Amino acid sequence: MKTAFGLLIAAPLALGALPATAADIRVHTTYFTITGSTLEQLDAALARHGPLSGGGDAGHPGATSVTFDGHVTYVPTDTGCRLGDARFMLDAEVILPRWKKPRKPDPETVLIWETLERDVKRHEERHAEIAVTYVKRMEMAVRNLGTRRTCKQLEDAVAATTQRYLAEHESEQRAFDRQEAREMDFRLKRQLRDRLRAGSD
Repeated sequence: MKTAFGLLIAAPLALGALPATAADIRVHTTYFTITGSTLEQLDAALARHGPLSGGGDAGHPGATSVTFDGHVTYVPTDTGCRLGDARFMLDAEVILPRWKKPRKPDPETVLIWETLERDVKRHEERHAEIAVTYVKRMEMAVRNLGTRRTCKQLEDAVAATTQRYLAEHESEQRAFDRQEAREMDFRLKRQLRDRLRAGSD
């Protein structure tokens, strides 16, 4: 999973009360195509064409690219400085594989691929859900900062708050990946077993 963040901090402005708007969230899915007739060929195609993540040379079956952004303005008052506007944005791109099947694919290969495909989709969509949760938390925390004696103090508080939530977000994403890695074999075997049982009913 890849994360980026940018925060535009505007100069102090004379604005009205802070509007109660929600974070601007965009989650979208893109696909990369792979070909092959066997599981070995599909595995090689994923490594060759899948998204790179974590600094390795081999591609992954899927990925989620997360970009946080924000726009904050400040209002000087007689007693200090308050937020004029605080809007946070999230763009989450879920990247998934799409198999261009041969004319007569092996049924067992299809079964295993569809099981893997569903699990990759669930996994990457969960990454996006975690990011959505954190952009909402981050915006709420910034909006609740109140006032400071100077706009510089408030600006520093905004920066510290966003960095804290970004670090927590990254930590939760990594923890999710570690848990998924521990459970992957068991989860895929269970899903295959359930699908085989459903097919025999």
